[in-house]
Amino acid sequence: MLTPTLLAPGVARAAATAFTLETGTPAGFEDLSEARHLVVDVYYGGRMAGTATAMVDPAYVEFEMPRALLPLLPHTLAPERVHTALSRPLPRNTRKVCRSASQSGCGYLSPGEYEDVGVIFDESRFRVDLFLAPDLLPKQSSISDPFLPESSTGFSFIQNLSGTWSGVRSETGDDAHSAALLGNTLVSNGEHGLHSQWAVTDDRSQVYQLYWNHDYRGQAWSAGLIYPENNIGGFALSPQLYGLEYRSSTNSRTDQRYTQGAPLEVNMPVRGRVEVRRDERLVHSQLLEAGNQLLDTSTMPSGGYEVEILTFDENGRPLGKYRQFFAKDARLPAPGEWRWAIQAGKPVGTRDGETLPEALDDYMAQIGVARRLYDNASLFSNFATAGDEQLLELGSRWVGTHLEFAPSLVHTRDGRNGYRITALARISDITLSASEARLDAPTENTVEDFSLLGSGYRQRNIALSGNALGWRYALRHTERDNQFYVLPGEYLPNLQTSAAQKLSTLEVRRSIFRNAHWLGDFTLTHNIADGEHLTLASFEFRFNGHQRSHSARIQSGHGTGAAGTRAAFTTNWHNDPSSTLRVDQQLSGEVNDFGTYLGGQLRLSGRRGRASTTVAYRDGDDFRSVNYLGNFNTSILSAENTFAWGGDTALDSAVVVGIDGGKAQPFEILVDGVRRGTAVAGERSVVHLPAFGSYDLTLKPLADGFFDYRESQQTVTLYPGNVATTTYAVESIVLVLGRLVKDGVPLAETRISIGEHSTVTDEFGVFQMEMPVKPGRLQSPPVIWGNCRIPLPTQSAGEHWLNLGVVELDSQKCAAESDNYAARPGG
Repeated sequence: MLTPTLLAPGVARAAATAFTLETGTPAGFEDLSEARHLVVDVYYGGRMAGTATAMVDPAYVEFEMPRALLPLLPHTLAPERVHTALSRPLPRNTRKVCRSASQSGCGYLSPGEYEDVGVIFDESRFRVDLFLAPDLLPKQSSISDPFLPESSTGFSFIQNLSGTWSGVRSETGDDAHSAALLGNTLVSNGEHGLHSQWAVTDDRSQVYQLYWNHDYRGQAWSAGLIYPENNIGGFALSPQLYGLEYRSSTNSRTDQRYTQGAPLEVNMPVRGRVEVRRDERLVHSQLLEAGNQLLDTSTMPSGGYEVEILTFDENGRPLGKYRQFFAKDARLPAPGEWRWAIQAGKPVGTRDGETLPEALDDYMAQIGVARRLYDNASLFSNFATAGDEQLLELGSRWVGTHLEFAPSLVHTRDGRNGYRITALARISDITLSASEARLDAPTENTVEDFSLLGSGYRQRNIALSGNALGWRYALRHTERDNQFYVLPGEYLPNLQTSAAQKLSTLEVRRSIFRNAHWLGDFTLTHNIADGEHLTLASFEFRFNGHQRSHSARIQSGHGTGAAGTRAAFTTNWHNDPSSTLRVDQQLSGEVNDFGTYLGGQLRLSGRRGRASTTVAYRDGDDFRSVNYLGNFNTSILSAENTFAWGGDTALDSAVVVGIDGGKAQPFEILVDGVRRGTAVAGERSVVHLPAFGSYDLTLKPLADGFFDYRESQQTVTLYPGNVATTTYAVESIVLVLGRLVKDGVPLAETRISIGEHSTVTDEFGVFQMEMPVKPGRLQSPPVIWGNCRIPLPTQSAGEHWLNLGVVELDSQKCAAESDNYAARPGG
């Protein structure tokens, strides 16, 4: 090896010369290094602000009229500094253009990469994104107002319709069927609204709520036939009543919104069906596997009330029937604020098939208050009276980093006592939750008309979950006393089909293998229900593809109920997610020691609504049965001069999006940047959104091609019953190309117009612009150059482009104009 010290000076100079790299423009590519005159789309904050003309070379972007950009940008602290920065050539920062969904560190400029102004130029889309230095922008408070602004709408009407059905057809048992048509009617004017909830069931038609409501800036009024929403106490019933409620509300707050519900658990000794009812209405139904199963209570309303839970096997035979008290936990009030609720009125009695229920003779009043004492602790008190009954409840809530604790006590005038304790602990990967509630039974078996507490009960829940050595485990234990009153003064009969009172479940799960598409799990579960044991071990393998997923499961059971071995499969398919109609299909089957099972589910959701149906067929040695259930929902809406119907979810407010033009092209409706629905050009489409929220709305094309539409963002604020309307004008656009020539010589830097659009040719006379022209069907209008009109006899077109070819100027007809305009570069 030679070292530099051994090289002669002449040899070293020769070697250096041999390795010299040329960085100039290669021969034949000089045109690409020249600056070009372009019309670019200017974006700020990811949204289009307008258009501008700029000179663009391989390294820099220089705006021709920088002062015209200032109105397109937000208010700044130093406009002249921004103008000065925009007047200089700015680096293109092309490396920052996002070219794939997985790319990171793109699409933005961080402070320090530029002085006052920076740009990212996307040459493929003629797009310039502008960025301003942080010290040029005024400081804004993260939460300037903890409450939502006023409603964005005036008079609005929403009629939500939903239906649910559940039943069984069996050769060895009785056929059964339950169905309900539910309606939610809302008429609103800004923050005020008239609300009604009604139902048509198998044997009756009834109105369950009919009230006026005003919920604005932390205070809510309700008057009429209502379900009170007092969630401060946890013992007194929140009965349906004719009356008035005035309470504090977090619905209109922007700084907090969360709820916490109690778990409902059922035991299924065999696979079957569960139904949950409130006020004799079917509100939830589900097919469940054998074992102890938790039901989803996230949609349960606030307050305290009893629900009736019924379980059936696949032939429709009842497995269990019991009533359980359900309550939503109190929340910590906002710091420095009181939380309160006042209700007064006459409770509702038995309905007896009447459309509107009759009121009882008793009056009921309740008042509750809560106050946060420290950052993580609060106290609450609740007082209620009805007839000769009075009760007082005291409680607290404490939330720590690893522990939550909420005790409460209740005492009545006639000597009844009760307590409730809930606790939650989190230590590393371990979560432990426990709750116990107990209420003494009345001293007498009969109570006049209405009781504040109803029946006595005892409930206990303990749950432990975590991870250890690659295993996920969960342990649950539930105890309950089933001696509930069906009505005040009547005990629930002790039937043989009453549900189990003690449930214990241990479940461990481990992932066997996992990759991009395949997943394998092993699960071992042991269930105990009133001394009856059931152990289940299963292997499950799943495959996830683009639009399909499949799973296979082998399970072996030992004990009562679902003992034996079974093999099952499930296959799912959904259509292209870009379609305006979403279709999900599921097919499942099973073979076990007792027979065969085949089930299917179909779900449809789109612009007009959502529907799903499930059918399960069971063929055994001694029985055949078909279980079926399903639901649907849609809406009818009206606001101002707008009428529409549809929406794939049933919520209390909505936006109607109208698109004019576009020839039935599909679009995505983005709400806060997330797809929440689809729209079709030329029609009105409905997107349901939760009430009490402010939302940013934009459009995004689903089809291939280019579209010209107003891309400005619109913000709407919605309260219950509000229907906002927005309209976009959409046109398909194409890229128009051509070359301007006079007497065989290209006309450079010359302004021409086609219709309402104009551009400037480059140094070779070539021009391009985006125009609402339908290629292959319509010809471009004549080119306007000065006061001359140049006809275009021949044109070629593709799907998204239109080539005008060489545009020859008539030198005899437009000689004077051509001389004048040729002398003025830029037109």
